[in-house]
Amino acid sequence: MEPVPGPPAKMTVTFPRMGLACEVDYDDTLVDATFRYDLPIRYRCERAVCTTCLTEVLEGMEHLSPPNERESQTLKTIGAAPNYRLACQCSVYGDVRLDYIPITDPRRKPAGPNDNPVL
Repeated sequence: MEPVPGPPAKMTVTFPRMGLACEVDYDDTLVDATFRYDLPIRYRCERAVCTTCLTEVLEGMEHLSPPNERESQTLKTIGAAPNYRLACQCSVYGDVRLDYIPITDPRRKPAGPNDNPVL
């Protein structure tokens, strides 16, 4: 009987707009990976409340764990685009390309009444 291959040991997380990439462990949350590998993601509460770790998923959404109820509610409350996630809630199961959205980034500001939503 052939052995069943397990998940890959390392996944690549790339931040193309920053020119950074690193390998992280399978099933790490992005915040776990930030702590271990110095990813450019800031975080505070780690409970899907503060949105400090708001991240845009450029590619590989299917390689992240699905949003839990708390993350879904928080993203809905802030009017986040469908490709935004909270890094503290995402486990990595494959290669992803991300863009961290700092607190001061204009993409976090609500759109005016005549604008398309930014988030």
